[in-house]
Amino acid sequence: MNAMSLDHLWRYIQGLSLSASNQRWLGERLIEASKSQTIQDEDEKKIKKLNSLFGVWSERSDGERIENIIRENRETNYERRLVSFDE
Repeated sequence: MNAMSLDHLWRYIQGLSLSASNQRWLGERLIEASKSQTIQDEDEKKIKKLNSLFGVWSERSDGERIENIIRENRETNYERRLVSFDE
């Protein structure tokens, strides 16, 4: 919303002649909506950032092929037996 629209909205609200309790109710609803939108925006940013941290393989491969690629490209001679989660 631009400043002109907000100004028109403000004048409209002032023209409603709301009681103090109605003004308080309206203010609380606006603040509540703003907080929930802010939380939602922050959650979306967090999810986007987390998703950017996940690595992906350039092509779909099965587990054995990935295991072989890791063995061929590692830089140390340390070797250990890979254990299946099914055991």
